[in-house]
Amino acid sequence: MQRVAREAGARLHGDVRVLAIDDLGAHGVAVRTAAETFRARRVVLTADAWTNDLLAPLGAALPLTVTREQVTYFAPERPGDFGADRLPVWIWMDDPSFYGFPTYGEGGNGHLVKAAQDCGGAVTTADGRSFETDGAALALLERFAHDLLPGVGPAQKTVTCLYTLTPDRDFVVGPVPGHPAVVVGLGAGHGFKFAPTFGRVLADLAVEGGTSSEIAAFAPDRPALVDAGHPVSWLV
Repeated sequence: MQRVAREAGARLHGDVRVLAIDDLGAHGVAVRTAAETFRARRVVLTADAWTNDLLAPLGAALPLTVTREQVTYFAPERPGDFGADRLPVWIWMDDPSFYGFPTYGEGGNGHLVKAAQDCGGAVTTADGRSFETDGAALALLERFAHDLLPGVGPAQKTVTCLYTLTPDRDFVVGPVPGHPAVVVGLGAGHGFKFAPTFGRVLADLAVEGGTSSEIAAFAPDRPALVDAGHPVSWLV
């Protein structure tokens, strides 16, 4: 997607920290970075775990919880038994919840099986998170994976990531209340697979000021995000 964006004329600035977004009212917005300041009519904010850091100067905030998660890749002796023609993408809906994928594109030869616990990690912050493997969480996943998928093999590697969760585990897509020129997009720990649709809707909002897609359920001012007593449920 980055390659296609560049081919379409987009300019991508890697490794540049955004310091603040300034709402200039009728004059649009200014995005201040460590390198320079950009001006635009509207801005799309998709900063995940850093979202509230950039909303704070605008006097806005979302009730977000950042957790540190980890994903493990297993090395089966017979990878063919775990290919996409034999093993579907799956999720075990319980508490704890687990999910996984068939062998595809990992480990150099595409012979590793991916599995993880969903929403099992410790609460953290974007800049304070650890990259170390949580041994207890790994052991819990290994027991589950070996029971569910006999022959899945030993854990080969574990990597960490962040979830940025809303109380209802649903997306946030829309203008920030009081700041119509700032459009926020947040996947709530399961947005990556929807990136093309997210991009289209957010581009609509930024360029046209509206979208033909029905996004009311994802509004930044929906009850789950403004009612302090709204129950928290992270099971998808």
